[in-house]
Amino acid sequence: MSVTKILSPAKVNLGLWLVGKRSDGYHNILTVFHAIDLCDEIEIREGPLRIETSTGIPQEENLVFKALTELQRRLGRDIELSIYINKRIPVGAGLGGGSSNVATVLREVNRIMGEPLSEEELIEIAGAVSSDAPFFFGGGTALGMGRGDVLRKVDDLELDITLLVPNVEASTRIVYSAVKERHLTPNIKPEDVLDILREGRYEALENRLGEIASEMYPEIGEVVRFLEHLGLKALVSGSGSAVFYIGKLTPEVEAGAKLRGWKVFETKSWLGV
Repeated sequence: MSVTKILSPAKVNLGLWLVGKRSDGYHNILTVFHAIDLCDEIEIREGPLRIETSTGIPQEENLVFKALTELQRRLGRDIELSIYINKRIPVGAGLGGGSSNVATVLREVNRIMGEPLSEEELIEIAGAVSSDAPFFFGGGTALGMGRGDVLRKVDDLELDITLLVPNVEASTRIVYSAVKERHLTPNIKPEDVLDILREGRYEALENRLGEIASEMYPEIGEVVRFLEHLGLKALVSGSGSAVFYIGKLTPEVEAGAKLRGWKVFETKSWLGV
């Protein structure tokens, strides 16, 4: 039996601004998605459709299962593939592991089945189950607008990124529910953010959603303050709980994280998709 093995990369949000509330209850955002080389490992083999993960996520709750169910509906035939996901990307950390799994599996399953759908159709399916999933079809670096699903490719960046993940899972829904008018940046423009990236002024990046997460989850706030105390620019990824800085792991960060029981990941930009 043939087995296909693929990697599914994580992302960080190099910046995230809340632009305004939408009529559908969601928020319009401006964000900088950036893929990193912390990857889930996925195996696909022949067999009845089944999705299993190393963390025991129930199949019916798995975004990949929801996406493949929609793919089956569009194709009008069963997908005879069994998928196992070895989760190395922490769950509930704002690193997009589930969204990445959706895009990575959809693309590979479509390939195995003879590419019956275009990439645009796959992106449509992915975006229906996760606003972040369309980014992972292109990877690299991209501006995300709207709900994060309207994408504009940005020249690739090659960065060292150190992640610290405290022992807490953050709920995107709960963090967004705490957004107030004062958290909005309605005048932020894509060109402003592109200028920051082009000029390497990473100290000007911010995550307004991450600031809320730091207030709601003391564990996240503790990581941010720890890094800032060391003179590092700390950014929350998405709605947390992962906090990162641009740069290599230092002995002080490593020792402090170990003392507090935080997970540490040394990563680089992921350019291959």
